[in-house]
Amino acid sequence: MEEERLLLWKTAAHNARFKLSSYAVKRPLGRRLWIASACFLLWAPTAGTAAGTSLHRSLVQVLTTANPPDVRVPWRRTGPKSWTGSGVIIAGARILTAAHVVADQVMVEVRRAGSGRRYTATVEHVCHPCDLALLSVADGEFFKGSKALPIGHLPELQQPVEVHGFPEGGSGLAITSGIVSRIDVDYYGHTSYTRLLLVQVDAAVNSGNSGGPAVSDGKLVGIAISALEDAENIGYIVPAPIVRHFLNDVKDGRFDGFPDLGFWAQSLESPALRSKLGLKPDQGGLLVTAVTEEGSGHGVMQPGDVLLAINGIAIDADGSVEIADGVRVDGTFLEQRPQVGETLNLTLLRNGQVLERTAVMRTSQLLVAPGAFDRDLPYRIYAGLVFQPLTARYLFSSKGRQNWLRVYYLNPVMGGTTTRVPNRGIPGRREVVILTGVLTDELTRGYEDIKNTVILSIDGTVVRDLAHLSDLLDSGEGEFVTILTELGQEIVLERKAAEAAHAEILRRYQIPRDRADDLLLSAE
Repeated sequence: MEEERLLLWKTAAHNARFKLSSYAVKRPLGRRLWIASACFLLWAPTAGTAAGTSLHRSLVQVLTTANPPDVRVPWRRTGPKSWTGSGVIIAGARILTAAHVVADQVMVEVRRAGSGRRYTATVEHVCHPCDLALLSVADGEFFKGSKALPIGHLPELQQPVEVHGFPEGGSGLAITSGIVSRIDVDYYGHTSYTRLLLVQVDAAVNSGNSGGPAVSDGKLVGIAISALEDAENIGYIVPAPIVRHFLNDVKDGRFDGFPDLGFWAQSLESPALRSKLGLKPDQGGLLVTAVTEEGSGHGVMQPGDVLLAINGIAIDADGSVEIADGVRVDGTFLEQRPQVGETLNLTLLRNGQVLERTAVMRTSQLLVAPGAFDRDLPYRIYAGLVFQPLTARYLFSSKGRQNWLRVYYLNPVMGGTTTRVPNRGIPGRREVVILTGVLTDELTRGYEDIKNTVILSIDGTVVRDLAHLSDLLDSGEGEFVTILTELGQEIVLERKAAEAAHAEILRRYQIPRDRADDLLLSAE
């Protein structure tokens, strides 16, 4: 799990090297990429300011005991691990923290700044793509004398901020200062998948404080989540607009996520291409090259359109938009601002005519899930063959680190608007199923090297998802079971021999059941 989480972060933000922390032992990987005793914060130790001292009633230390699943052995857990992070009390007697502070938790405790008493907390809502979580505490005594920290707005470049939390090296509160040095849309390291608005803060970095608030003018302007390794004084916070989106999303009791239009686009910086499309010198925009059938833009946009503006905000020829004076970010920011179910107004150029269209926003239907946190891993075992869906968590583990698999995860971005993975031309496929292991047995002799391979079909039927694969294995007929991989490899088993050996293989490897609970339920 440690190596898996490190690799997940190592690939984030265009291979930038992040510090993250989740475990109690520091372990180097590559060029000083560390797992530390908790999560990160952005600062060097300095004396607390008067403003910082007045905020101590809002600050919380989060103590997590987790039992993550083992991607290598999906029917097992890795065993209990403990780490700490930070949080902040906000309106409604709730605690805001980072999602990776409470990922895979089996118990969460919290304590107020200046107090030694721990209280049991419950994770009410979590958003792993934006690395935020909301906690509650049933014992009202915990909140007595507390002060909810109000949520501000997106900070400006060079705006001073104070970061509050509980770094390692002591049990007390620490407060330090920095400035906002960059505002951009970039990958969040927790899942290495989602590109959202992200704020960079110049400050020294100590581990121990992910989930701690970045404060300016007495208001929360962000939540600390990570730091850049091999660079001095570079850290990152989830900015207030993303925090607000998350909190507004869960008001109805459920988390829907961040929508997007679901299209591929090409930048229009080429003068010849712009001339061919009939763009004026002062017009920007993105050339739409494909629209997914399940996407928000389906039926609204079409290949060959030029997306000129979203909600009246012009898109430049490189795909960027201006969101503040001197601040330009990727245009995906505009797609992610509304809540699921809300609308975006699109200005399109189609065949020389300017059109105004409206899209109802939906979340992405991703073939490769950003992660598999806070639950058992899905799997199916058949006669020694171990199948799992491809997730980001698996892909960036040491076991799943094959470049060819990444075509399902990392897609070339043209104009910066791609946030999903194409279906690869297989109708009806909802997730990518891979063969992740072959348990040694006489039955599976010769197939041991066919691992980390995408499954295309079972007995000639294209596999739509793991549940479908499981059904095909359970209901198949005929003398042989024929499993075809996407690379053209064949695994052929005698059906009666496979069924006869199945229980013995499970017993030999001490595997309690041949499938995850959700597949057991679907089979009943």
